Amino acid sequence: MPKTVLPLFLAALLCAPGAALAQAKALNPTRAEVDAFTRADRDGDRQLDAEEFRVFVQAMAQAGQPTAKRIRFFGAYGMAFGIVDADKDGRLTPAELRAADDDYRRKGG
Repeated sequence: MPKTVLPLFLAALLCAPGAALAQAKALNPTRAEVDAFTRADRDGDRQLDAEEFRVFVQAMAQAGQPTAKRIRFFGAYGMAFGIVDADKDGRLTPAELRAADDDYRRKGG
């Protein structure tokens, strides 16, 4: 599956305090994105590891998000995670999710 077909989503936590709240507002997530991110972030660290990302993608696919549906259909969770994880630290922040989504849309996704 070509990299350009892979995802990408926005997410943020509206309930996060301080700078995190400001970041969430700047990212302008939908309610479905916030809910999916909050449910997936099992340890509450405002980042998603690979398993949490899988839960996030499944929730977004269930909500009808087309790219998430493609990732789920092809089982491309690992490949998508690797693309979104810009700093390669094994954790996805809302900013990384947003940047990947913006890049995907710029490329015609």
